[in-house]
Amino acid sequence: MDKYKPLIDNFGRQIKYLRISVTDRCNLRCVYCMPENGVTPLSHDEVISYEDILRLVNILSKHGVNKIRVTGGEPLVRKGMTGLIKNISGIKGIKDISMTTNGVLLEKYALELYNIGLRRINISLDSLNEEKFFRITRTGSLKDVLSGIKLVKKKGFNPIKINTVLIRGINDDEIIDFVNFAKEFGLNLRFIEYMPIGGNIAEAVSSKETIEKIKSKFTDFGPVSAGKTTAYDGVSRSFGFKDGKAVIGFISPLSEHFCGDCNRLRLTASGNLRPCLFYDNEYNIKNILKENNDDDEVFEKISDIIKLKLFKHNFDMKTNNRECLSWANDFMNGIGG
Repeated sequence: MDKYKPLIDNFGRQIKYLRISVTDRCNLRCVYCMPENGVTPLSHDEVISYEDILRLVNILSKHGVNKIRVTGGEPLVRKGMTGLIKNISGIKGIKDISMTTNGVLLEKYALELYNIGLRRINISLDSLNEEKFFRITRTGSLKDVLSGIKLVKKKGFNPIKINTVLIRGINDDEIIDFVNFAKEFGLNLRFIEYMPIGGNIAEAVSSKETIEKIKSKFTDFGPVSAGKTTAYDGVSRSFGFKDGKAVIGFISPLSEHFCGDCNRLRLTASGNLRPCLFYDNEYNIKNILKENNDDDEVFEKISDIIKLKLFKHNFDMKTNNRECLSWANDFMNGIGG
């Protein structure tokens, strides 16, 4: 496979970013990610193998995909995860590899992750209050997550991003507490609008509302610049303070959809390629890899899949019409966010 062909959809967007859900299993039961009783986990044979993941990344890396995020479920509950990350980071063409975790197991794995070269890490944290944390996650200990955050900060991971999903009536009264937490530890905090995935519906707190609340407490709060333009960290709009002690990002899939610049593709834990987080259209990459020994043929089939990528999601229709057949009904633990 010597000829470079970029992965471009029908709207001229080049795919450069692959998010890999390595498992649907998780040690938490977050309300926006899975049902209270959990889900029936995929069997060993149903979960995509590390061999298939590495072959797929090798193929895509030769056609412009240079950014990888490993996610779940909780990626650190799958055995051999650090070995997979090490192997991915060694693939020519991959310039950026990161992980999203709930932080519960970071005390156990932080040193090993750092030693294999992982530096960028996202940690999901939706409350700084023990009681609320348990209400949102339905299990787990806030103390474990906070200890993990402090450890990766001490080890030198950078950037450390804290992903906070705001849910009205549950944790939206902690916005300023989270900002102060980010300033205290020098973190990159991202407030994420609640997305109606897996049949979950709740009133989202808009980024605009959150920004105004922060501005009411911090007069020096405003957009940060990267060169001559407002800094976008992927899909996040970045704000900060004059003292530079924290970056506050806003991911706004509902109020300010960013689909026009979408450059990502998702690989689910079950081995399906998913062009869009919202729509349930998926394509079995395990079968494609199994049936085609020639990597060029695999690439051509993936190119055909990319052409089916829609221009944008329709979250507003879903929120307003619960009977809509276009709902994304798969739970986030298997999709990978």
